[in-house]
Amino acid sequence: KNETGEITKVEFDFDKDIVGGYFNTRQKLYTMRERNISNLKKEKSQYYNYCSQFFTNIDYQNETIMNDSIMDLVNFLKSVEITPGNRMRDTTITKYMNIISQICKYGQKKGLMKSIPDIPTFKRINAEVFPYFPKELKMIRTELNEYYKRTEDKIYLYVIQYIAFLQGLKINRAGLNALNVRKSQFEEVSNHESILPIIRVTLFNTKNNPRIKDVCEPWWVDKHYFTEVKHLQFDDYIFAPEVTKRTQLYDKLRKTFVRVSSELNLYMKNGSSRPFTSIRHLNALKIYERTQNIDAVAQGINTDPKLVKSNYLNYSDEWSRTRYKEMGYDKDKKYNLPQSSMKSKNNKNDK
Repeated sequence: KNETGEITKVEFDFDKDIVGGYFNTRQKLYTMRERNISNLKKEKSQYYNYCSQFFTNIDYQNETIMNDSIMDLVNFLKSVEITPGNRMRDTTITKYMNIISQICKYGQKKGLMKSIPDIPTFKRINAEVFPYFPKELKMIRTELNEYYKRTEDKIYLYVIQYIAFLQGLKINRAGLNALNVRKSQFEEVSNHESILPIIRVTLFNTKNNPRIKDVCEPWWVDKHYFTEVKHLQFDDYIFAPEVTKRTQLYDKLRKTFVRVSSELNLYMKNGSSRPFTSIRHLNALKIYERTQNIDAVAQGINTDPKLVKSNYLNYSDEWSRTRYKEMGYDKDKKYNLPQSSMKSKNNKNDK
């Protein structure tokens, strides 16, 4: 404990520090009251089989980090197939969230957690996630830049740069992992077909891999890498390298983004919020528009192909056109445009 009596830790082990104690306490109560422990065993199995991996080596005392991990868990559970072709139902996911809630309440009661994280309700779990679209992000960036000009507060520049990095490196997930990327994680690869080098980035401890590499989009290399990253020292953070309190920095970035997006009436769409994580949905749409390949999208954003279909492509015009053809609706010649008209429309759309 520190001087104020608050428990601080150098290393965190959610399962060892909290989860194990929670289930041991529950088992003692069941035994004392002579209750059947089959339900408890089922809950324990559910946690360790599906949930545990999302709380490994994270600072469970930090509410923002816990919230991000819980939402990653929800998205994962939505992709789980209980039987072939049948994914886990939202009502079942709610039961998993209740297990997490009870574990966190136990952790807070024991003084190991400062607060209970934001546990999604059934309504939130069942809600659709809407992406931001390029013109909307452009509006947000423009407004952030105006704020910076008026206040000279660098937080607005950092949000602009962070948004660009989330878009420029598609495997990114919004959160501390993307914020804490260092110059040492970047590599320049010569490209004989371009005036720009290929920029390869290694991310560590992602949800699906201990380390994963991917390349950045050329526009990000051109507009951001050379001006914001290349000149940094080897071990510098690429965002606000002078700031040591990274969790507080991320929280400030997140709140600034929410505030500015809300001021532009963009944060809420059809009753659902659109935080940083909605940018990932835009990334999925952009990859699909280019490739029309589900597996390419899954690889590009580092997720499961089944999750891509259900969670990420609902609002892609290109997906809708492909699906229209898959269903055979284009075979109804009665509604088809003459070929010359179709070419004319396509030429207009390309401008």
